[in-house]
Amino acid sequence: MLDDLLRRGTRENSMSVYIAIGEVGCQLANELQGVAVVVDALRASATMATLLHCGAREIWVVAEVEEAWRLKETMPDALLVGERQSVKVAGFDFSNSPTEILRASKLVQGRRVIFTSTTGARRLLSCRQAVAILVGTTINATAVAKVAKERAERQQRPIVLVASGVWGKGDEWATEDVAAAWEIAERMNLPIVQAPKCPEGELAKVFAESRHGKELLALGLDADVHCCAQVDITTAVPQVMRFEGMAALVKATG
Repeated sequence: MLDDLLRRGTRENSMSVYIAIGEVGCQLANELQGVAVVVDALRASATMATLLHCGAREIWVVAEVEEAWRLKETMPDALLVGERQSVKVAGFDFSNSPTEILRASKLVQGRRVIFTSTTGARRLLSCRQAVAILVGTTINATAVAKVAKERAERQQRPIVLVASGVWGKGDEWATEDVAAAWEIAERMNLPIVQAPKCPEGELAKVFAESRHGKELLALGLDADVHCCAQVDITTAVPQVMRFEGMAALVKATG
């Protein structure tokens, strides 16, 4: 699949858009040195955008819980935010939850954050060779589309929307990620070279009936599912500023 996408990428105009699933999407963004937009709609993309919307100074993204604790030793003032399998990591300040962050917005303002999640954080860290790495979903769709298009025009590179999928299961779809990626892509007014079919139906229904949506609803996280399906409720656009060792520094841009 990646080889087919790369062959198309060499033929198509650089100002074009791809939607690709999971690790294949990360590899495509790296190989094309494109502008990567990491889309983990339930819930990492929404949580990172919400953290910056609420005034967090910066977010340090790591793949593993152990790395978060090690980083905390060097940043004792930082908040720990994250989950594993949809449940808050023991000892962390907050889960990977946009509504939890919104309720605690006064505590977040001006703070440094260390963030990890089951899938989205790892996808972001896998896009190291992309010319730029943004984080997007439905809640910041218009804003992230604008920034991604500006970066692509400046660098004359394609845009790869990485629909994060399911960590550890290859290129398995997450329906809500594909739907969110289409919401962003359609705002760019650029040719879409390659993309899976857009899920049909209202976003709220697509999110709630997705595999991950059902898991979150079963855990009583209805508010997060509802929040993550909203469109354009923030203009915050997270962008990777640099990598330091195993961590990525993310700040607001746009």
